Amino acid sequence: MQKFSVKLDKIKPTIFSHITNLANKHKAINLGQGFPDFDGPDFVKNAAIQAIQSGKNQYCPSIGVNELRLAIAEKYRNFYDVKFDPDSEITVYSGATEAIFATLFGILNPNDEVILFEPFYDAYRALCYFTGATSKLVRISHDFSIDFKQLEAQVSSKTKCIVLTNPHNPWGKIFSREEIERIGNICADCFLITDEVYEHITYEDSHVPISSFPTLRDRSITISSTAKTYSLTGWKIGYTLADAAISKRIRMVHQFLTFCTSTPLQYAMADALRAPSSYYKALKQDYWKKRDLLNSILQDAGFKTFPPQGAYYIVTDISDFNYTDDVQFCEFLIKKIGVAAIPLSAFYSESDPVTNLVRFCFAKRNEVLEEAGKRLRKLK
Repeated sequence: MQKFSVKLDKIKPTIFSHITNLANKHKAINLGQGFPDFDGPDFVKNAAIQAIQSGKNQYCPSIGVNELRLAIAEKYRNFYDVKFDPDSEITVYSGATEAIFATLFGILNPNDEVILFEPFYDAYRALCYFTGATSKLVRISHDFSIDFKQLEAQVSSKTKCIVLTNPHNPWGKIFSREEIERIGNICADCFLITDEVYEHITYEDSHVPISSFPTLRDRSITISSTAKTYSLTGWKIGYTLADAAISKRIRMVHQFLTFCTSTPLQYAMADALRAPSSYYKALKQDYWKKRDLLNSILQDAGFKTFPPQGAYYIVTDISDFNYTDDVQFCEFLIKKIGVAAIPLSAFYSESDPVTNLVRFCFAKRNEVLEEAGKRLRKLK
C-alpha cells in the first residue's frame, strides 16, 4: 500500500471535534464550539426559500453572485466609508476558512515567514504549514496588550505577511486604530491579513477595519463571513476584500477549491447584509447581556475571567482548581460537571505551552447559560 502524505504526520485532529464528541457522549451543555444554539433571522431564511423556489439553484460565477458582491460593497461603504469594486476586489467563498486557505496559498511560497498573534485560530498555523511557510509567533498578554518589541524582533527579510483576528478569537481583544497603524509600520513590506468575522459583535469599544486605513489599502486583505453576524454558521458564506491585483491571485486558488458556493444562500445573504441598523444594534445589546451573564456565572463558580471587548467567548484562568492540564480539566468538566469548554492550549504553540486557560462560548440561549451556571457551581 502506498504511503500517505507526510505533511499530515504533523497534523492532529482539532480539539473541537474531541470536545464536541465527548460532550455529546455525556450529554453535557456545550459551551465549547463557537456557534449559537438559536436560529438566524426569519427574513434571511425566507429570502433563501424564495431564491430556491425562484430557480436560483445552479452554478454561479466563481467570484460570487453579483447581488451579494454589490451588497458587500454597499455595507463597507455605509459602515466604514470604504469603497471596494465588487467586480475586481470582492470574492465570495464557502466560509471564512476557505477564504483564509485561498489567501495564504495565493501569496505564500515555501520558506516564507508568517507572523501570527498567539493565541491563534488553529487553522492559521496548519494552513501556513501546508504552504511550506514558517510561522513566527507574537503573544498577546492577559491584559490584551501587544509586545511591539517582540513583533519587531520577529520581522525579517523572509516575512511575507501578518495575520490578525479582529476582534480576536479567543481573547476577544479589539485592536485599536493606534495598534493597527503601528503594526502596519513595523511590517512595512508585508501583506496584512485580517480575519474580521466578529466585526459586529463588540461591546464597550468599536471595531476598526483594516480597510479603513488608506496607507494600508493596497496590501491588506480583509476576510469576513456572514456566519457570526446572522447566526447562520452552517451556511458557510465568507468573503475577501482586497486590491484587484491581490484578489486576482487569491481567485486563482479559489477556482480549484470549491469553485463557487451555494447560489441560493448567496442571494439570501445579499438581503442579510442590507439589514437595518436596528438589527446590528439589537445584536450588540443581546450579546452584551449574554457576556455579562456568563461572566457573572463563571466568577460565581470560582473562575478568574477575562471579559472580552468583542466576539462571544470568555477566557478563564483555571489555576485555582488545582489542574495543571487544561485538556484534563475540560474532560473533567464534561464528565463530572456536565459542561463543555475548550482548552486554550490548542491555540498556542506546543514549544511554549499555556495550560491554565479555558474558553467558554456565550452564544447560547439565556436558559442554557443559567443551567450551565447551576452545574458549574458544583465546583465551589
